[in-house]
Amino acid sequence: MENSQVTLLDGLGIVEKRGFAIYEQVLEGMCNSDNISSLLRDLVCDMELDTKEMVFASYVVGKLSSMQEEEMARVIMLRDLKNLAQDIVDNAENNS
Repeated sequence: MENSQVTLLDGLGIVEKRGFAIYEQVLEGMCNSDNISSLLRDLVCDMELDTKEMVFASYVVGKLSSMQEEEMARVIMLRDLKNLAQDIVDNAENNS
């Protein structure tokens, strides 16, 4: 029997790309504000989250909130590196 892994996104029926967008918005919001209630409210309004997406966003907030400061710093560094890499790709495409 094949071993298959079901992710939270799969279980909630959320497309992976949408899940990553929600994750990035949660991370950005947590970097800019300590008020989790306001962050979740803004996500619902700005991204028009449905109930399943709100469950996922709440899960991500909980996971990020429970991280040690060093772990969170690594997550933020990876996000910044990803953004830098995307900027380099975008500049290369614009200069072609």
